[in-house]
Amino acid sequence: MNKYQQIGIRVAVSMGVGVLVAVLAILVAWRDIGNMDEIQSEQRTTRQAIRDIERAVQTYREAKATLPESLEEVRGFGSKHSVRFKQDANGNPLDGWGRPFLYSVRGGEYVITSLGRDDRPGGIGLDCDLSNLKAWPEEAVPSLAQVLAHPSMRGIVRVCRMCGVLAFLLSLMTVDPSTMRTQGILPLAITIGLTILGALFIAHFLNLIAIANYH
Repeated sequence: MNKYQQIGIRVAVSMGVGVLVAVLAILVAWRDIGNMDEIQSEQRTTRQAIRDIERAVQTYREAKATLPESLEEVRGFGSKHSVRFKQDANGNPLDGWGRPFLYSVRGGEYVITSLGRDDRPGGIGLDCDLSNLKAWPEEAVPSLAQVLAHPSMRGIVRVCRMCGVLAFLLSLMTVDPSTMRTQGILPLAITIGLTILGALFIAHFLNLIAIANYH
């Protein structure tokens, strides 16, 4: 293996490590920031509104011995301290995106539903439907694409890229393909693994700082 081949391998390996670290750092950030109030604020508001509407519906049921036919009828039921949902001009409770809830009655049961951010049935993440029957569905966790598209992630994505560049530079300094001839591939693999772990630790630390600064 001549000098130029070693340089080529070193650069190629370092680029691979840099890209891998940047991707893993973004996944770490997704885990750290995915449940931030800023990203799930509309969902949290919607869930709280559903709980408040349920209390108002139950109060209505106790007072009238029947369920309301529409959510307009629950206006005024429940204490001011327990009802925090917003309403439109007609008295319809609004979800976190400012849209009226869907309401239906079947027999002695009722369903309160928000169609999520996209205002369409189904969906995942922020677009997932929320209801009093299933206010915390697993599919309502914001997706990676939704988290990355959120304005709060711009600085954190830059941090992840920086960590990828850092991993690339560290690999350039530490990866030595010539050792494979005398020591085998294990030392090289260990060096690459330690570089990745070190860069990910730094990425996690910097992401925590970025999240704290965002708040």
